[in-house]
Amino acid sequence: MRRSLSVILSLLFLTVAIADDKYEKEIKKNLQKIDECKTPNDFIKLANNFERIAVAEKDKWLPYYYSAFTYVLASFADSVNSRKDIYLDKAIKFNEIADSLQPNNSEIYTMKGMISQARMQIDPMNRWQKYGTDATTNFTKAMQIDTLNPRPEYLIGVGTFYTPQQFGGGPTAAKPILEKSLAKFEKFIPENEIMPKWGKEQVVDYLKQINESK
Repeated sequence: MRRSLSVILSLLFLTVAIADDKYEKEIKKNLQKIDECKTPNDFIKLANNFERIAVAEKDKWLPYYYSAFTYVLASFADSVNSRKDIYLDKAIKFNEIADSLQPNNSEIYTMKGMISQARMQIDPMNRWQKYGTDATTNFTKAMQIDTLNPRPEYLIGVGTFYTPQQFGGGPTAAKPILEKSLAKFEKFIPENEIMPKWGKEQVVDYLKQINESK
């Protein structure tokens, strides 16, 4: 009896391990495709891939998070404002599911802030007050949850970079924020290979742009 139970448990653990390995491989395979995306449709196809993983792995938050992330990237890649809002509606939906599965997570709050930033950029003159406040609130929460996460300050730095100087923004104001983010990126070690690690290359590019403009 004991031997039978031991065999059953061993097979169960082996099945779980195989499933987890397949899940991680699928996430990594799709993460590698992000840099290959050029058009909104490329990002939407990738978002659909992550959604399919999420449907198969209903208790995992990362596929929903990455689906939200790629919809945000689709909004940045598209030039039609009416479509941008549609993408961001979907990003919110998937990020909320991720939040329900993994509450109080710094990366998820960072994504909330990123979505608000993307909303604001569609119509800055009319949306800055609502979505600018939402972005700041969520980035602040993300930094409170994890002081070592470099992504909230990266996105705050980007927002500051594009804010007019008369409102306290501009490249000079953004530089120390981006430098702080880069310092965190230099020390940042993801928990595993499929955890978020995006942003460092962009921080380096912004700082290079700022330094070369002086």
